[in-house]
Amino acid sequence: MVARGDNRQLAAILFDLDDTLCDYSAARATRLNIAFSLAIEHARTTTAVDLGQLINESIAIHPHGVDHFEQVLARHGVSAPGAAQVAIDWYRSNRFYGLRLFPEAAAVVGAVRQRAVNGEARAIGVVTNGPAEVQRAKIELLAVDDFVDFAVISGEFGVEKPNPAIFAEALRRAGVAPEAALVVGDSLEFDIAGASGSGIRSVWVNPRRSRPPSGAPEPSYQIASLGDLPDLVSRIDAE
Repeated sequence: MVARGDNRQLAAILFDLDDTLCDYSAARATRLNIAFSLAIEHARTTTAVDLGQLINESIAIHPHGVDHFEQVLARHGVSAPGAAQVAIDWYRSNRFYGLRLFPEAAAVVGAVRQRAVNGEARAIGVVTNGPAEVQRAKIELLAVDDFVDFAVISGEFGVEKPNPAIFAEALRRAGVAPEAALVVGDSLEFDIAGASGSGIRSVWVNPRRSRPPSGAPEPSYQIASLGDLPDLVSRIDAE
């Protein structure tokens, strides 16, 4: 491995994709709202349905799947024949509906790419869990390849975060040692735990300013939004 930096000099930044660079959660909620509204309309139910509660229950059961739609809709009084299938068909056919990069994402990556200490470019990568076809399609749709150097996708690589092997592959592509890298993500379970197990410093993007649950991995740094990352990286460079 050829390290781009010495010791802990920050030479590569590895970003999570969903809910770090792009607002997957908001898009998912929008899709569920439309899908369930279509089911309710199809059923012509006269019972008031709390869409917010319905969406939250669906996400709690399975944040990505649709097999539970019939069950959860029926619990809310939407059980007419075909209603759940209407929701399923729309949801599957519009899997990227409403998906957007966070407005600041590309600018933030551009701002942290150049190292202040010597002006050299850092390696910028994405490390994401998910099926290869789905995650590659997101990356293409969002033009993520325009501002990152590479993407390691669990569905292609065969190992998911937090397994250290997927982070080792990202380090290999970046050409850096673990001590010279930084992982940025929203998930303590996958991003921060994976970084910790790989000897990589980590940044937890924590917009709700939540406290980590007992026993959760401890991030090296915390920020409230992606827009805070350039200032943090500048401080790291100065350490």
